[in-house]
Amino acid sequence: MTASKSILREQMRARLAGLPADEVRRHSAAAWEQLAVLPAFAGARAVMAYVSTDREIETHGLIRQLLAMGRQVCVPAFVGEYVPAEIRDFDAEMTQGQFDILEPRSVRRVPVETPEAWLVPGLAFDVSGNRLGRGRGFFDALLRAARGVKIALAHDFQLLDEVPADAQDVRVDFIVTESRVVNCKG
Repeated sequence: MTASKSILREQMRARLAGLPADEVRRHSAAAWEQLAVLPAFAGARAVMAYVSTDREIETHGLIRQLLAMGRQVCVPAFVGEYVPAEIRDFDAEMTQGQFDILEPRSVRRVPVETPEAWLVPGLAFDVSGNRLGRGRGFFDALLRAARGVKIALAHDFQLLDEVPADAQDVRVDFIVTESRVVNCKG
């Protein structure tokens, strides 16, 4: 891990920690509206969604909405590595898991090729699609095998001019914030 990544992680964690809960709710609702009209997401029948923690763009309500719409929803389940696991009822199936992130109680593993859209977490992103994760590399390992479109959900302040990236880092295709959608492929 480069020193610049470490410093940027600390800065972004501090910035996220300082966000008031009502601002997180407002940003999340606005990002969901942007996401809903993004063709790459709107047409996806199977969605892989991160389960939000802390002050990330919130996904719990979004996952419930997708399930209510009849979409196939997968979330990360940790079994020595992250795998896509299908859920059918967010409230009944989720429990505290690895790294203090909610995970399904029982893992209904889905082939990594199945999700057509991947909602991706991160601490920071740039317009080229580079992503700064939490530093463990587990989500990048999962994303390397993903074939679907990768869509980051972020607060505006998480979109930077440049994010340090290494060869093993996986880029996202789109970044959706409360105010805009960035097509990282141009």
